[in-house]
Order: sequence, then C-alpha cells, then structure tokens
Amino acid sequence: MKKFLGIMVLILFTFQTPSWSDAIQNFQIEGISIGDSALDYFSEEEINNNSGYWWPDKTYTQVSFSGVELYDEVFFSYKTGDKKYIIYSLSGNIYFDNINDCYKEQKKIDQEFSEMFKSAKRSSAKYVYPKERFGNSQSKQIFYDFESKDGIVLECKDWENKNQTEGFRDQLNISLDTKQFQIWLTKVSN
Repeated sequence: MKKFLGIMVLILFTFQTPSWSDAIQNFQIEGISIGDSALDYFSEEEINNNSGYWWPDKTYTQVSFSGVELYDEVFFSYKTGDKKYIIYSLSGNIYFDNINDCYKEQKKIDQEFSEMFKSAKRSSAKYVYPKERFGNSQSKQIFYDFESKDGIVLECKDWENKNQTEGFRDQLNISLDTKQFQIWLTKVSN
C-alpha cells in the first residue's frame, strides 16, 4: 500500500506542470523523461548490459532495469546506434499477486489522468494474447492520445497462472511513447 501511495504522489506532483501541458516530455517515471539522455541516469556500461531487441526490426534498442524506487521495472527505448541514448519510449511496471488490485490502481490513475489530460483523446480496449502461446491471458488498456501524436498507455496485463511461473506476472504498465516510436511500434507489431 505504501508503494501505491508513493505512485499516486508521484503522479500528482511529478506530472503536474503550471499549465497542465499535454507534452509527454514534461512527465517522469522514476525521474526520467522522454527526450532525456539515458546517460544522465545510467552509465553506458549499465545501458549496454541491460539492453536487447524485442522486435526483429532493430531500429530501436530496448533497455530494462529492475530494483528502482517506485516501479518494479523501468524500460526505455532509444534509436539503435545513438551515442547520446535519447529516450523515445519510457515505461514503468508494477507487479501484482491479484489482478483485481491492478484494476483498482489502474482506475485510480485513469481518473487522475482524465483530469490532467482533458485535451487528450481517451480510449480503451481489451487485448487477448494468442491462446496457443499464452493461454487465457489478456490486457485491459487505456490510451491517451495527444494532439502532438505522442501517447500514454495505462495497461493491466492479466497473465494466466501457468504463465506466471514462466516469468510473466500480473502487472500495471504505464508507457510514454513519442509519435516516432508509436509509428515504428505499429509497423513492427503488424
């Protein structure tokens, strides 16, 4: 519960700007913002030791760190080969033992985001993962799309129990993505 209170405080004060601007570059996860250099937070060696490719198209390199303050894991992506390691996508995960706790937290954060991002287009969807690989796993997604074409996704991933023993755990994910990253992700996901 202490962690959830910390997240809500982080959301209320970290995301707040004088004009409640919709620019995702104004928002932070673990003190990190879109457009920052990852070198401001991690050494080049740490970045390289925690990086990989999650997609066959290697335009972006993905990096993950666990054991951070408020989130169980933080992920970011930068353009492969960029020696400044500029962040185009940034996510934080919080793991849950009970998916209903995730849904409750998602609802609280969604209410805050709805107040903060009044000019953003809000939509929601449910995604069912391929049954042959993930059983009855699914996610409940809430999207905030901005005029700039940048976006935020607030998602609860409900993994079927058998997947939890294979490294998959129910989780709340908050993702900040630039327009460029979203275009690329849509291309590689189809």
